[in-house]
Amino acid sequence: MGHGATDKGVRGMKAIGIVGGVGPFAGTDLADKVFKHTKARTDQEHIDLYLVSCPSIIPDRTGFLLEGGDDPAPGIQRCIEKLALCGASAVGVSCNTAHSPDILGRVAIPEGVTLVNMIEKTSEYVKKAFGDAKVGLLSTLGTQDTGVYDRYFDGLVKPDRCVSEEVHQAIYDKIYGIKAVTPVSSKATVSIYEAVLHLKSKGCKAVILGCTELPLVFPGKDEFEGVKLIDPTEILAIELIRSTCPEKLI
Repeated sequence: MGHGATDKGVRGMKAIGIVGGVGPFAGTDLADKVFKHTKARTDQEHIDLYLVSCPSIIPDRTGFLLEGGDDPAPGIQRCIEKLALCGASAVGVSCNTAHSPDILGRVAIPEGVTLVNMIEKTSEYVKKAFGDAKVGLLSTLGTQDTGVYDRYFDGLVKPDRCVSEEVHQAIYDKIYGIKAVTPVSSKATVSIYEAVLHLKSKGCKAVILGCTELPLVFPGKDEFEGVKLIDPTEILAIELIRSTCPEKLI
């Protein structure tokens, strides 16, 4: 293999790439959902998938956006470049907040690689599936306060500020937060359950789980107390398959 050649160049096959480490369990959750939505009867019929999880080089996205912390964009770019060298032709970033224009908007995508935008694809799904129904958003404060979803939606229902702060704490707290404890702690679970019910009380028929940690609270569920749960991680998994081998999409 010559210098700079990729596996894709040798095999002529398309492959999926995942930028993980943002957080790490969100990356493996995305990979798991790719496998679950792939039509395959043997190991060899699955789509090649590369996961790069390098949390040491990707600082916290909310810390960067709201607190002037270290810039995560260079680390994300390095991960995408690694995936391109492996042969990935379609790449997904398993973090909602990273889709801020102030982060992914400054990442140069290598030639021959398609970056599948999770927020854009989620908006397309929601508009088609729910029309004019009220839809709510749960997310980190970084995603909410910088309008990551507002660029694609009109009229998303947000929680009251105190509830948004509780959701953020349920994600980030170093004692009981979803990023810190596996499986998800009962305290974090209750906080997220209550936040969904809070949005239901505002008339929401569906809620976007707008942080890739949040679907981990609802494993295998697409509804809670009569509210449809929209999982951007699952939507991204489906679109990564569609971008590489659409004939394998279940």
